[in-house]
Amino acid sequence: MRGFMKKTKIIFLIIFMLTLVACTKSNECGSINIIAHAGGAIDGVSMTNSREALFAARDKGYKFIEFDLLFTADSMLVACHSWEEYNAATGASEKGNVAPTLEEFLARPLPGGFTPLTATEINDFFLSHDSLYLVTDKVSDAKVLNKFFPLLKKRMMVEAFNYKDYTELLQQGYAHVAYSCMATDIDSAPIKHLVFHWLFPGEKIKCVALHTSAFDYTYLKILRAVADFKIALFTVNKLDEIPEEYIKDISFLYTDSLPPTVAKRLKECIIK
Repeated sequence: MRGFMKKTKIIFLIIFMLTLVACTKSNECGSINIIAHAGGAIDGVSMTNSREALFAARDKGYKFIEFDLLFTADSMLVACHSWEEYNAATGASEKGNVAPTLEEFLARPLPGGFTPLTATEINDFFLSHDSLYLVTDKVSDAKVLNKFFPLLKKRMMVEAFNYKDYTELLQQGYAHVAYSCMATDIDSAPIKHLVFHWLFPGEKIKCVALHTSAFDYTYLKILRAVADFKIALFTVNKLDEIPEEYIKDISFLYTDSLPPTVAKRLKECIIK
């Protein structure tokens, strides 16, 4: 009987704390930043991670431009979503997921004749465009990002794939960091450092990166009911893909083709 009463008290305490958190949730909405996903679509082609996409995104008025980053076989950082996809698209499908050398990477034109991009080229571009923000995917190690983008941390948005990286990026002054909820520790870090952040040492998780499929998960609905956090949502090419009740929680919206002006329309939806 005592054991039952003890468990009941613990459950009641947890429910009480969750209720307190829910009551303190903010209803304020901030700006929504539109991100050109993998450089944004160019000539109707998405996810090229190419030089042409980068310049096209700038010309279309995007302030946030994202690239997937992977290491070549000789440890150079380049813009690529998947080596398996890259090899298949450039006539080397037999190589599977094996990374090419930098020389091989630069020698193979991307489908559509687009030009591959290195981290050095990306860094130089953003240094010469001081009103634009670099958004990164695949790599969230602060040491790597510091090495290849040493002067850009104040103008970067990084998707972190574990809590250690999330903490280090924030502590080192990166402007925006989103915790990836596709990460392996989804069942621990968001619970500890988002819902019960006052009980655990470390940085509170304030922004999570989510795929649109997450809207169907009960897990997200519970988190959203009891915790206050912003969402970096990927990848949206039609506004009706976003449930209206989630719009006010979105800080970043990844898209292949929606124009940056769509941010104004989303904010109007919130005000209404």
